[in-house]
Amino acid sequence: NPTSALTGSTLAAIVADEGTRAVARAMMLEAQAIGESLGVRFPIPVDKRIKGAGDVGEHKTSMLQDLERGRPMEIDALVSAVQELGRLTGKPTPTIDSVL
Repeated sequence: NPTSALTGSTLAAIVADEGTRAVARAMMLEAQAIGESLGVRFPIPVDKRIKGAGDVGEHKTSMLQDLERGRPMEIDALVSAVQELGRLTGKPTPTIDSVL
């Protein structure tokens, strides 16, 4: 979501571009590490989830749609909360930090 809002890109465009795909992947891995430290299991690997996002096609995330319509974005719920959980669990969130 934040990658699409920052770049104005659809899911397909994010996945197609090596740079944005790498940022999204890094954020997902950071969030997964936090979840795993709290006992959450992730049965679908990150790379498979990324492929699935690309398969959705030219979909605009809700955060990008909110940005385009001038509505408040879900930054706190989708990004800041993960960052805070990282701090609480001692898991680093360098990529998440950089998009905030």
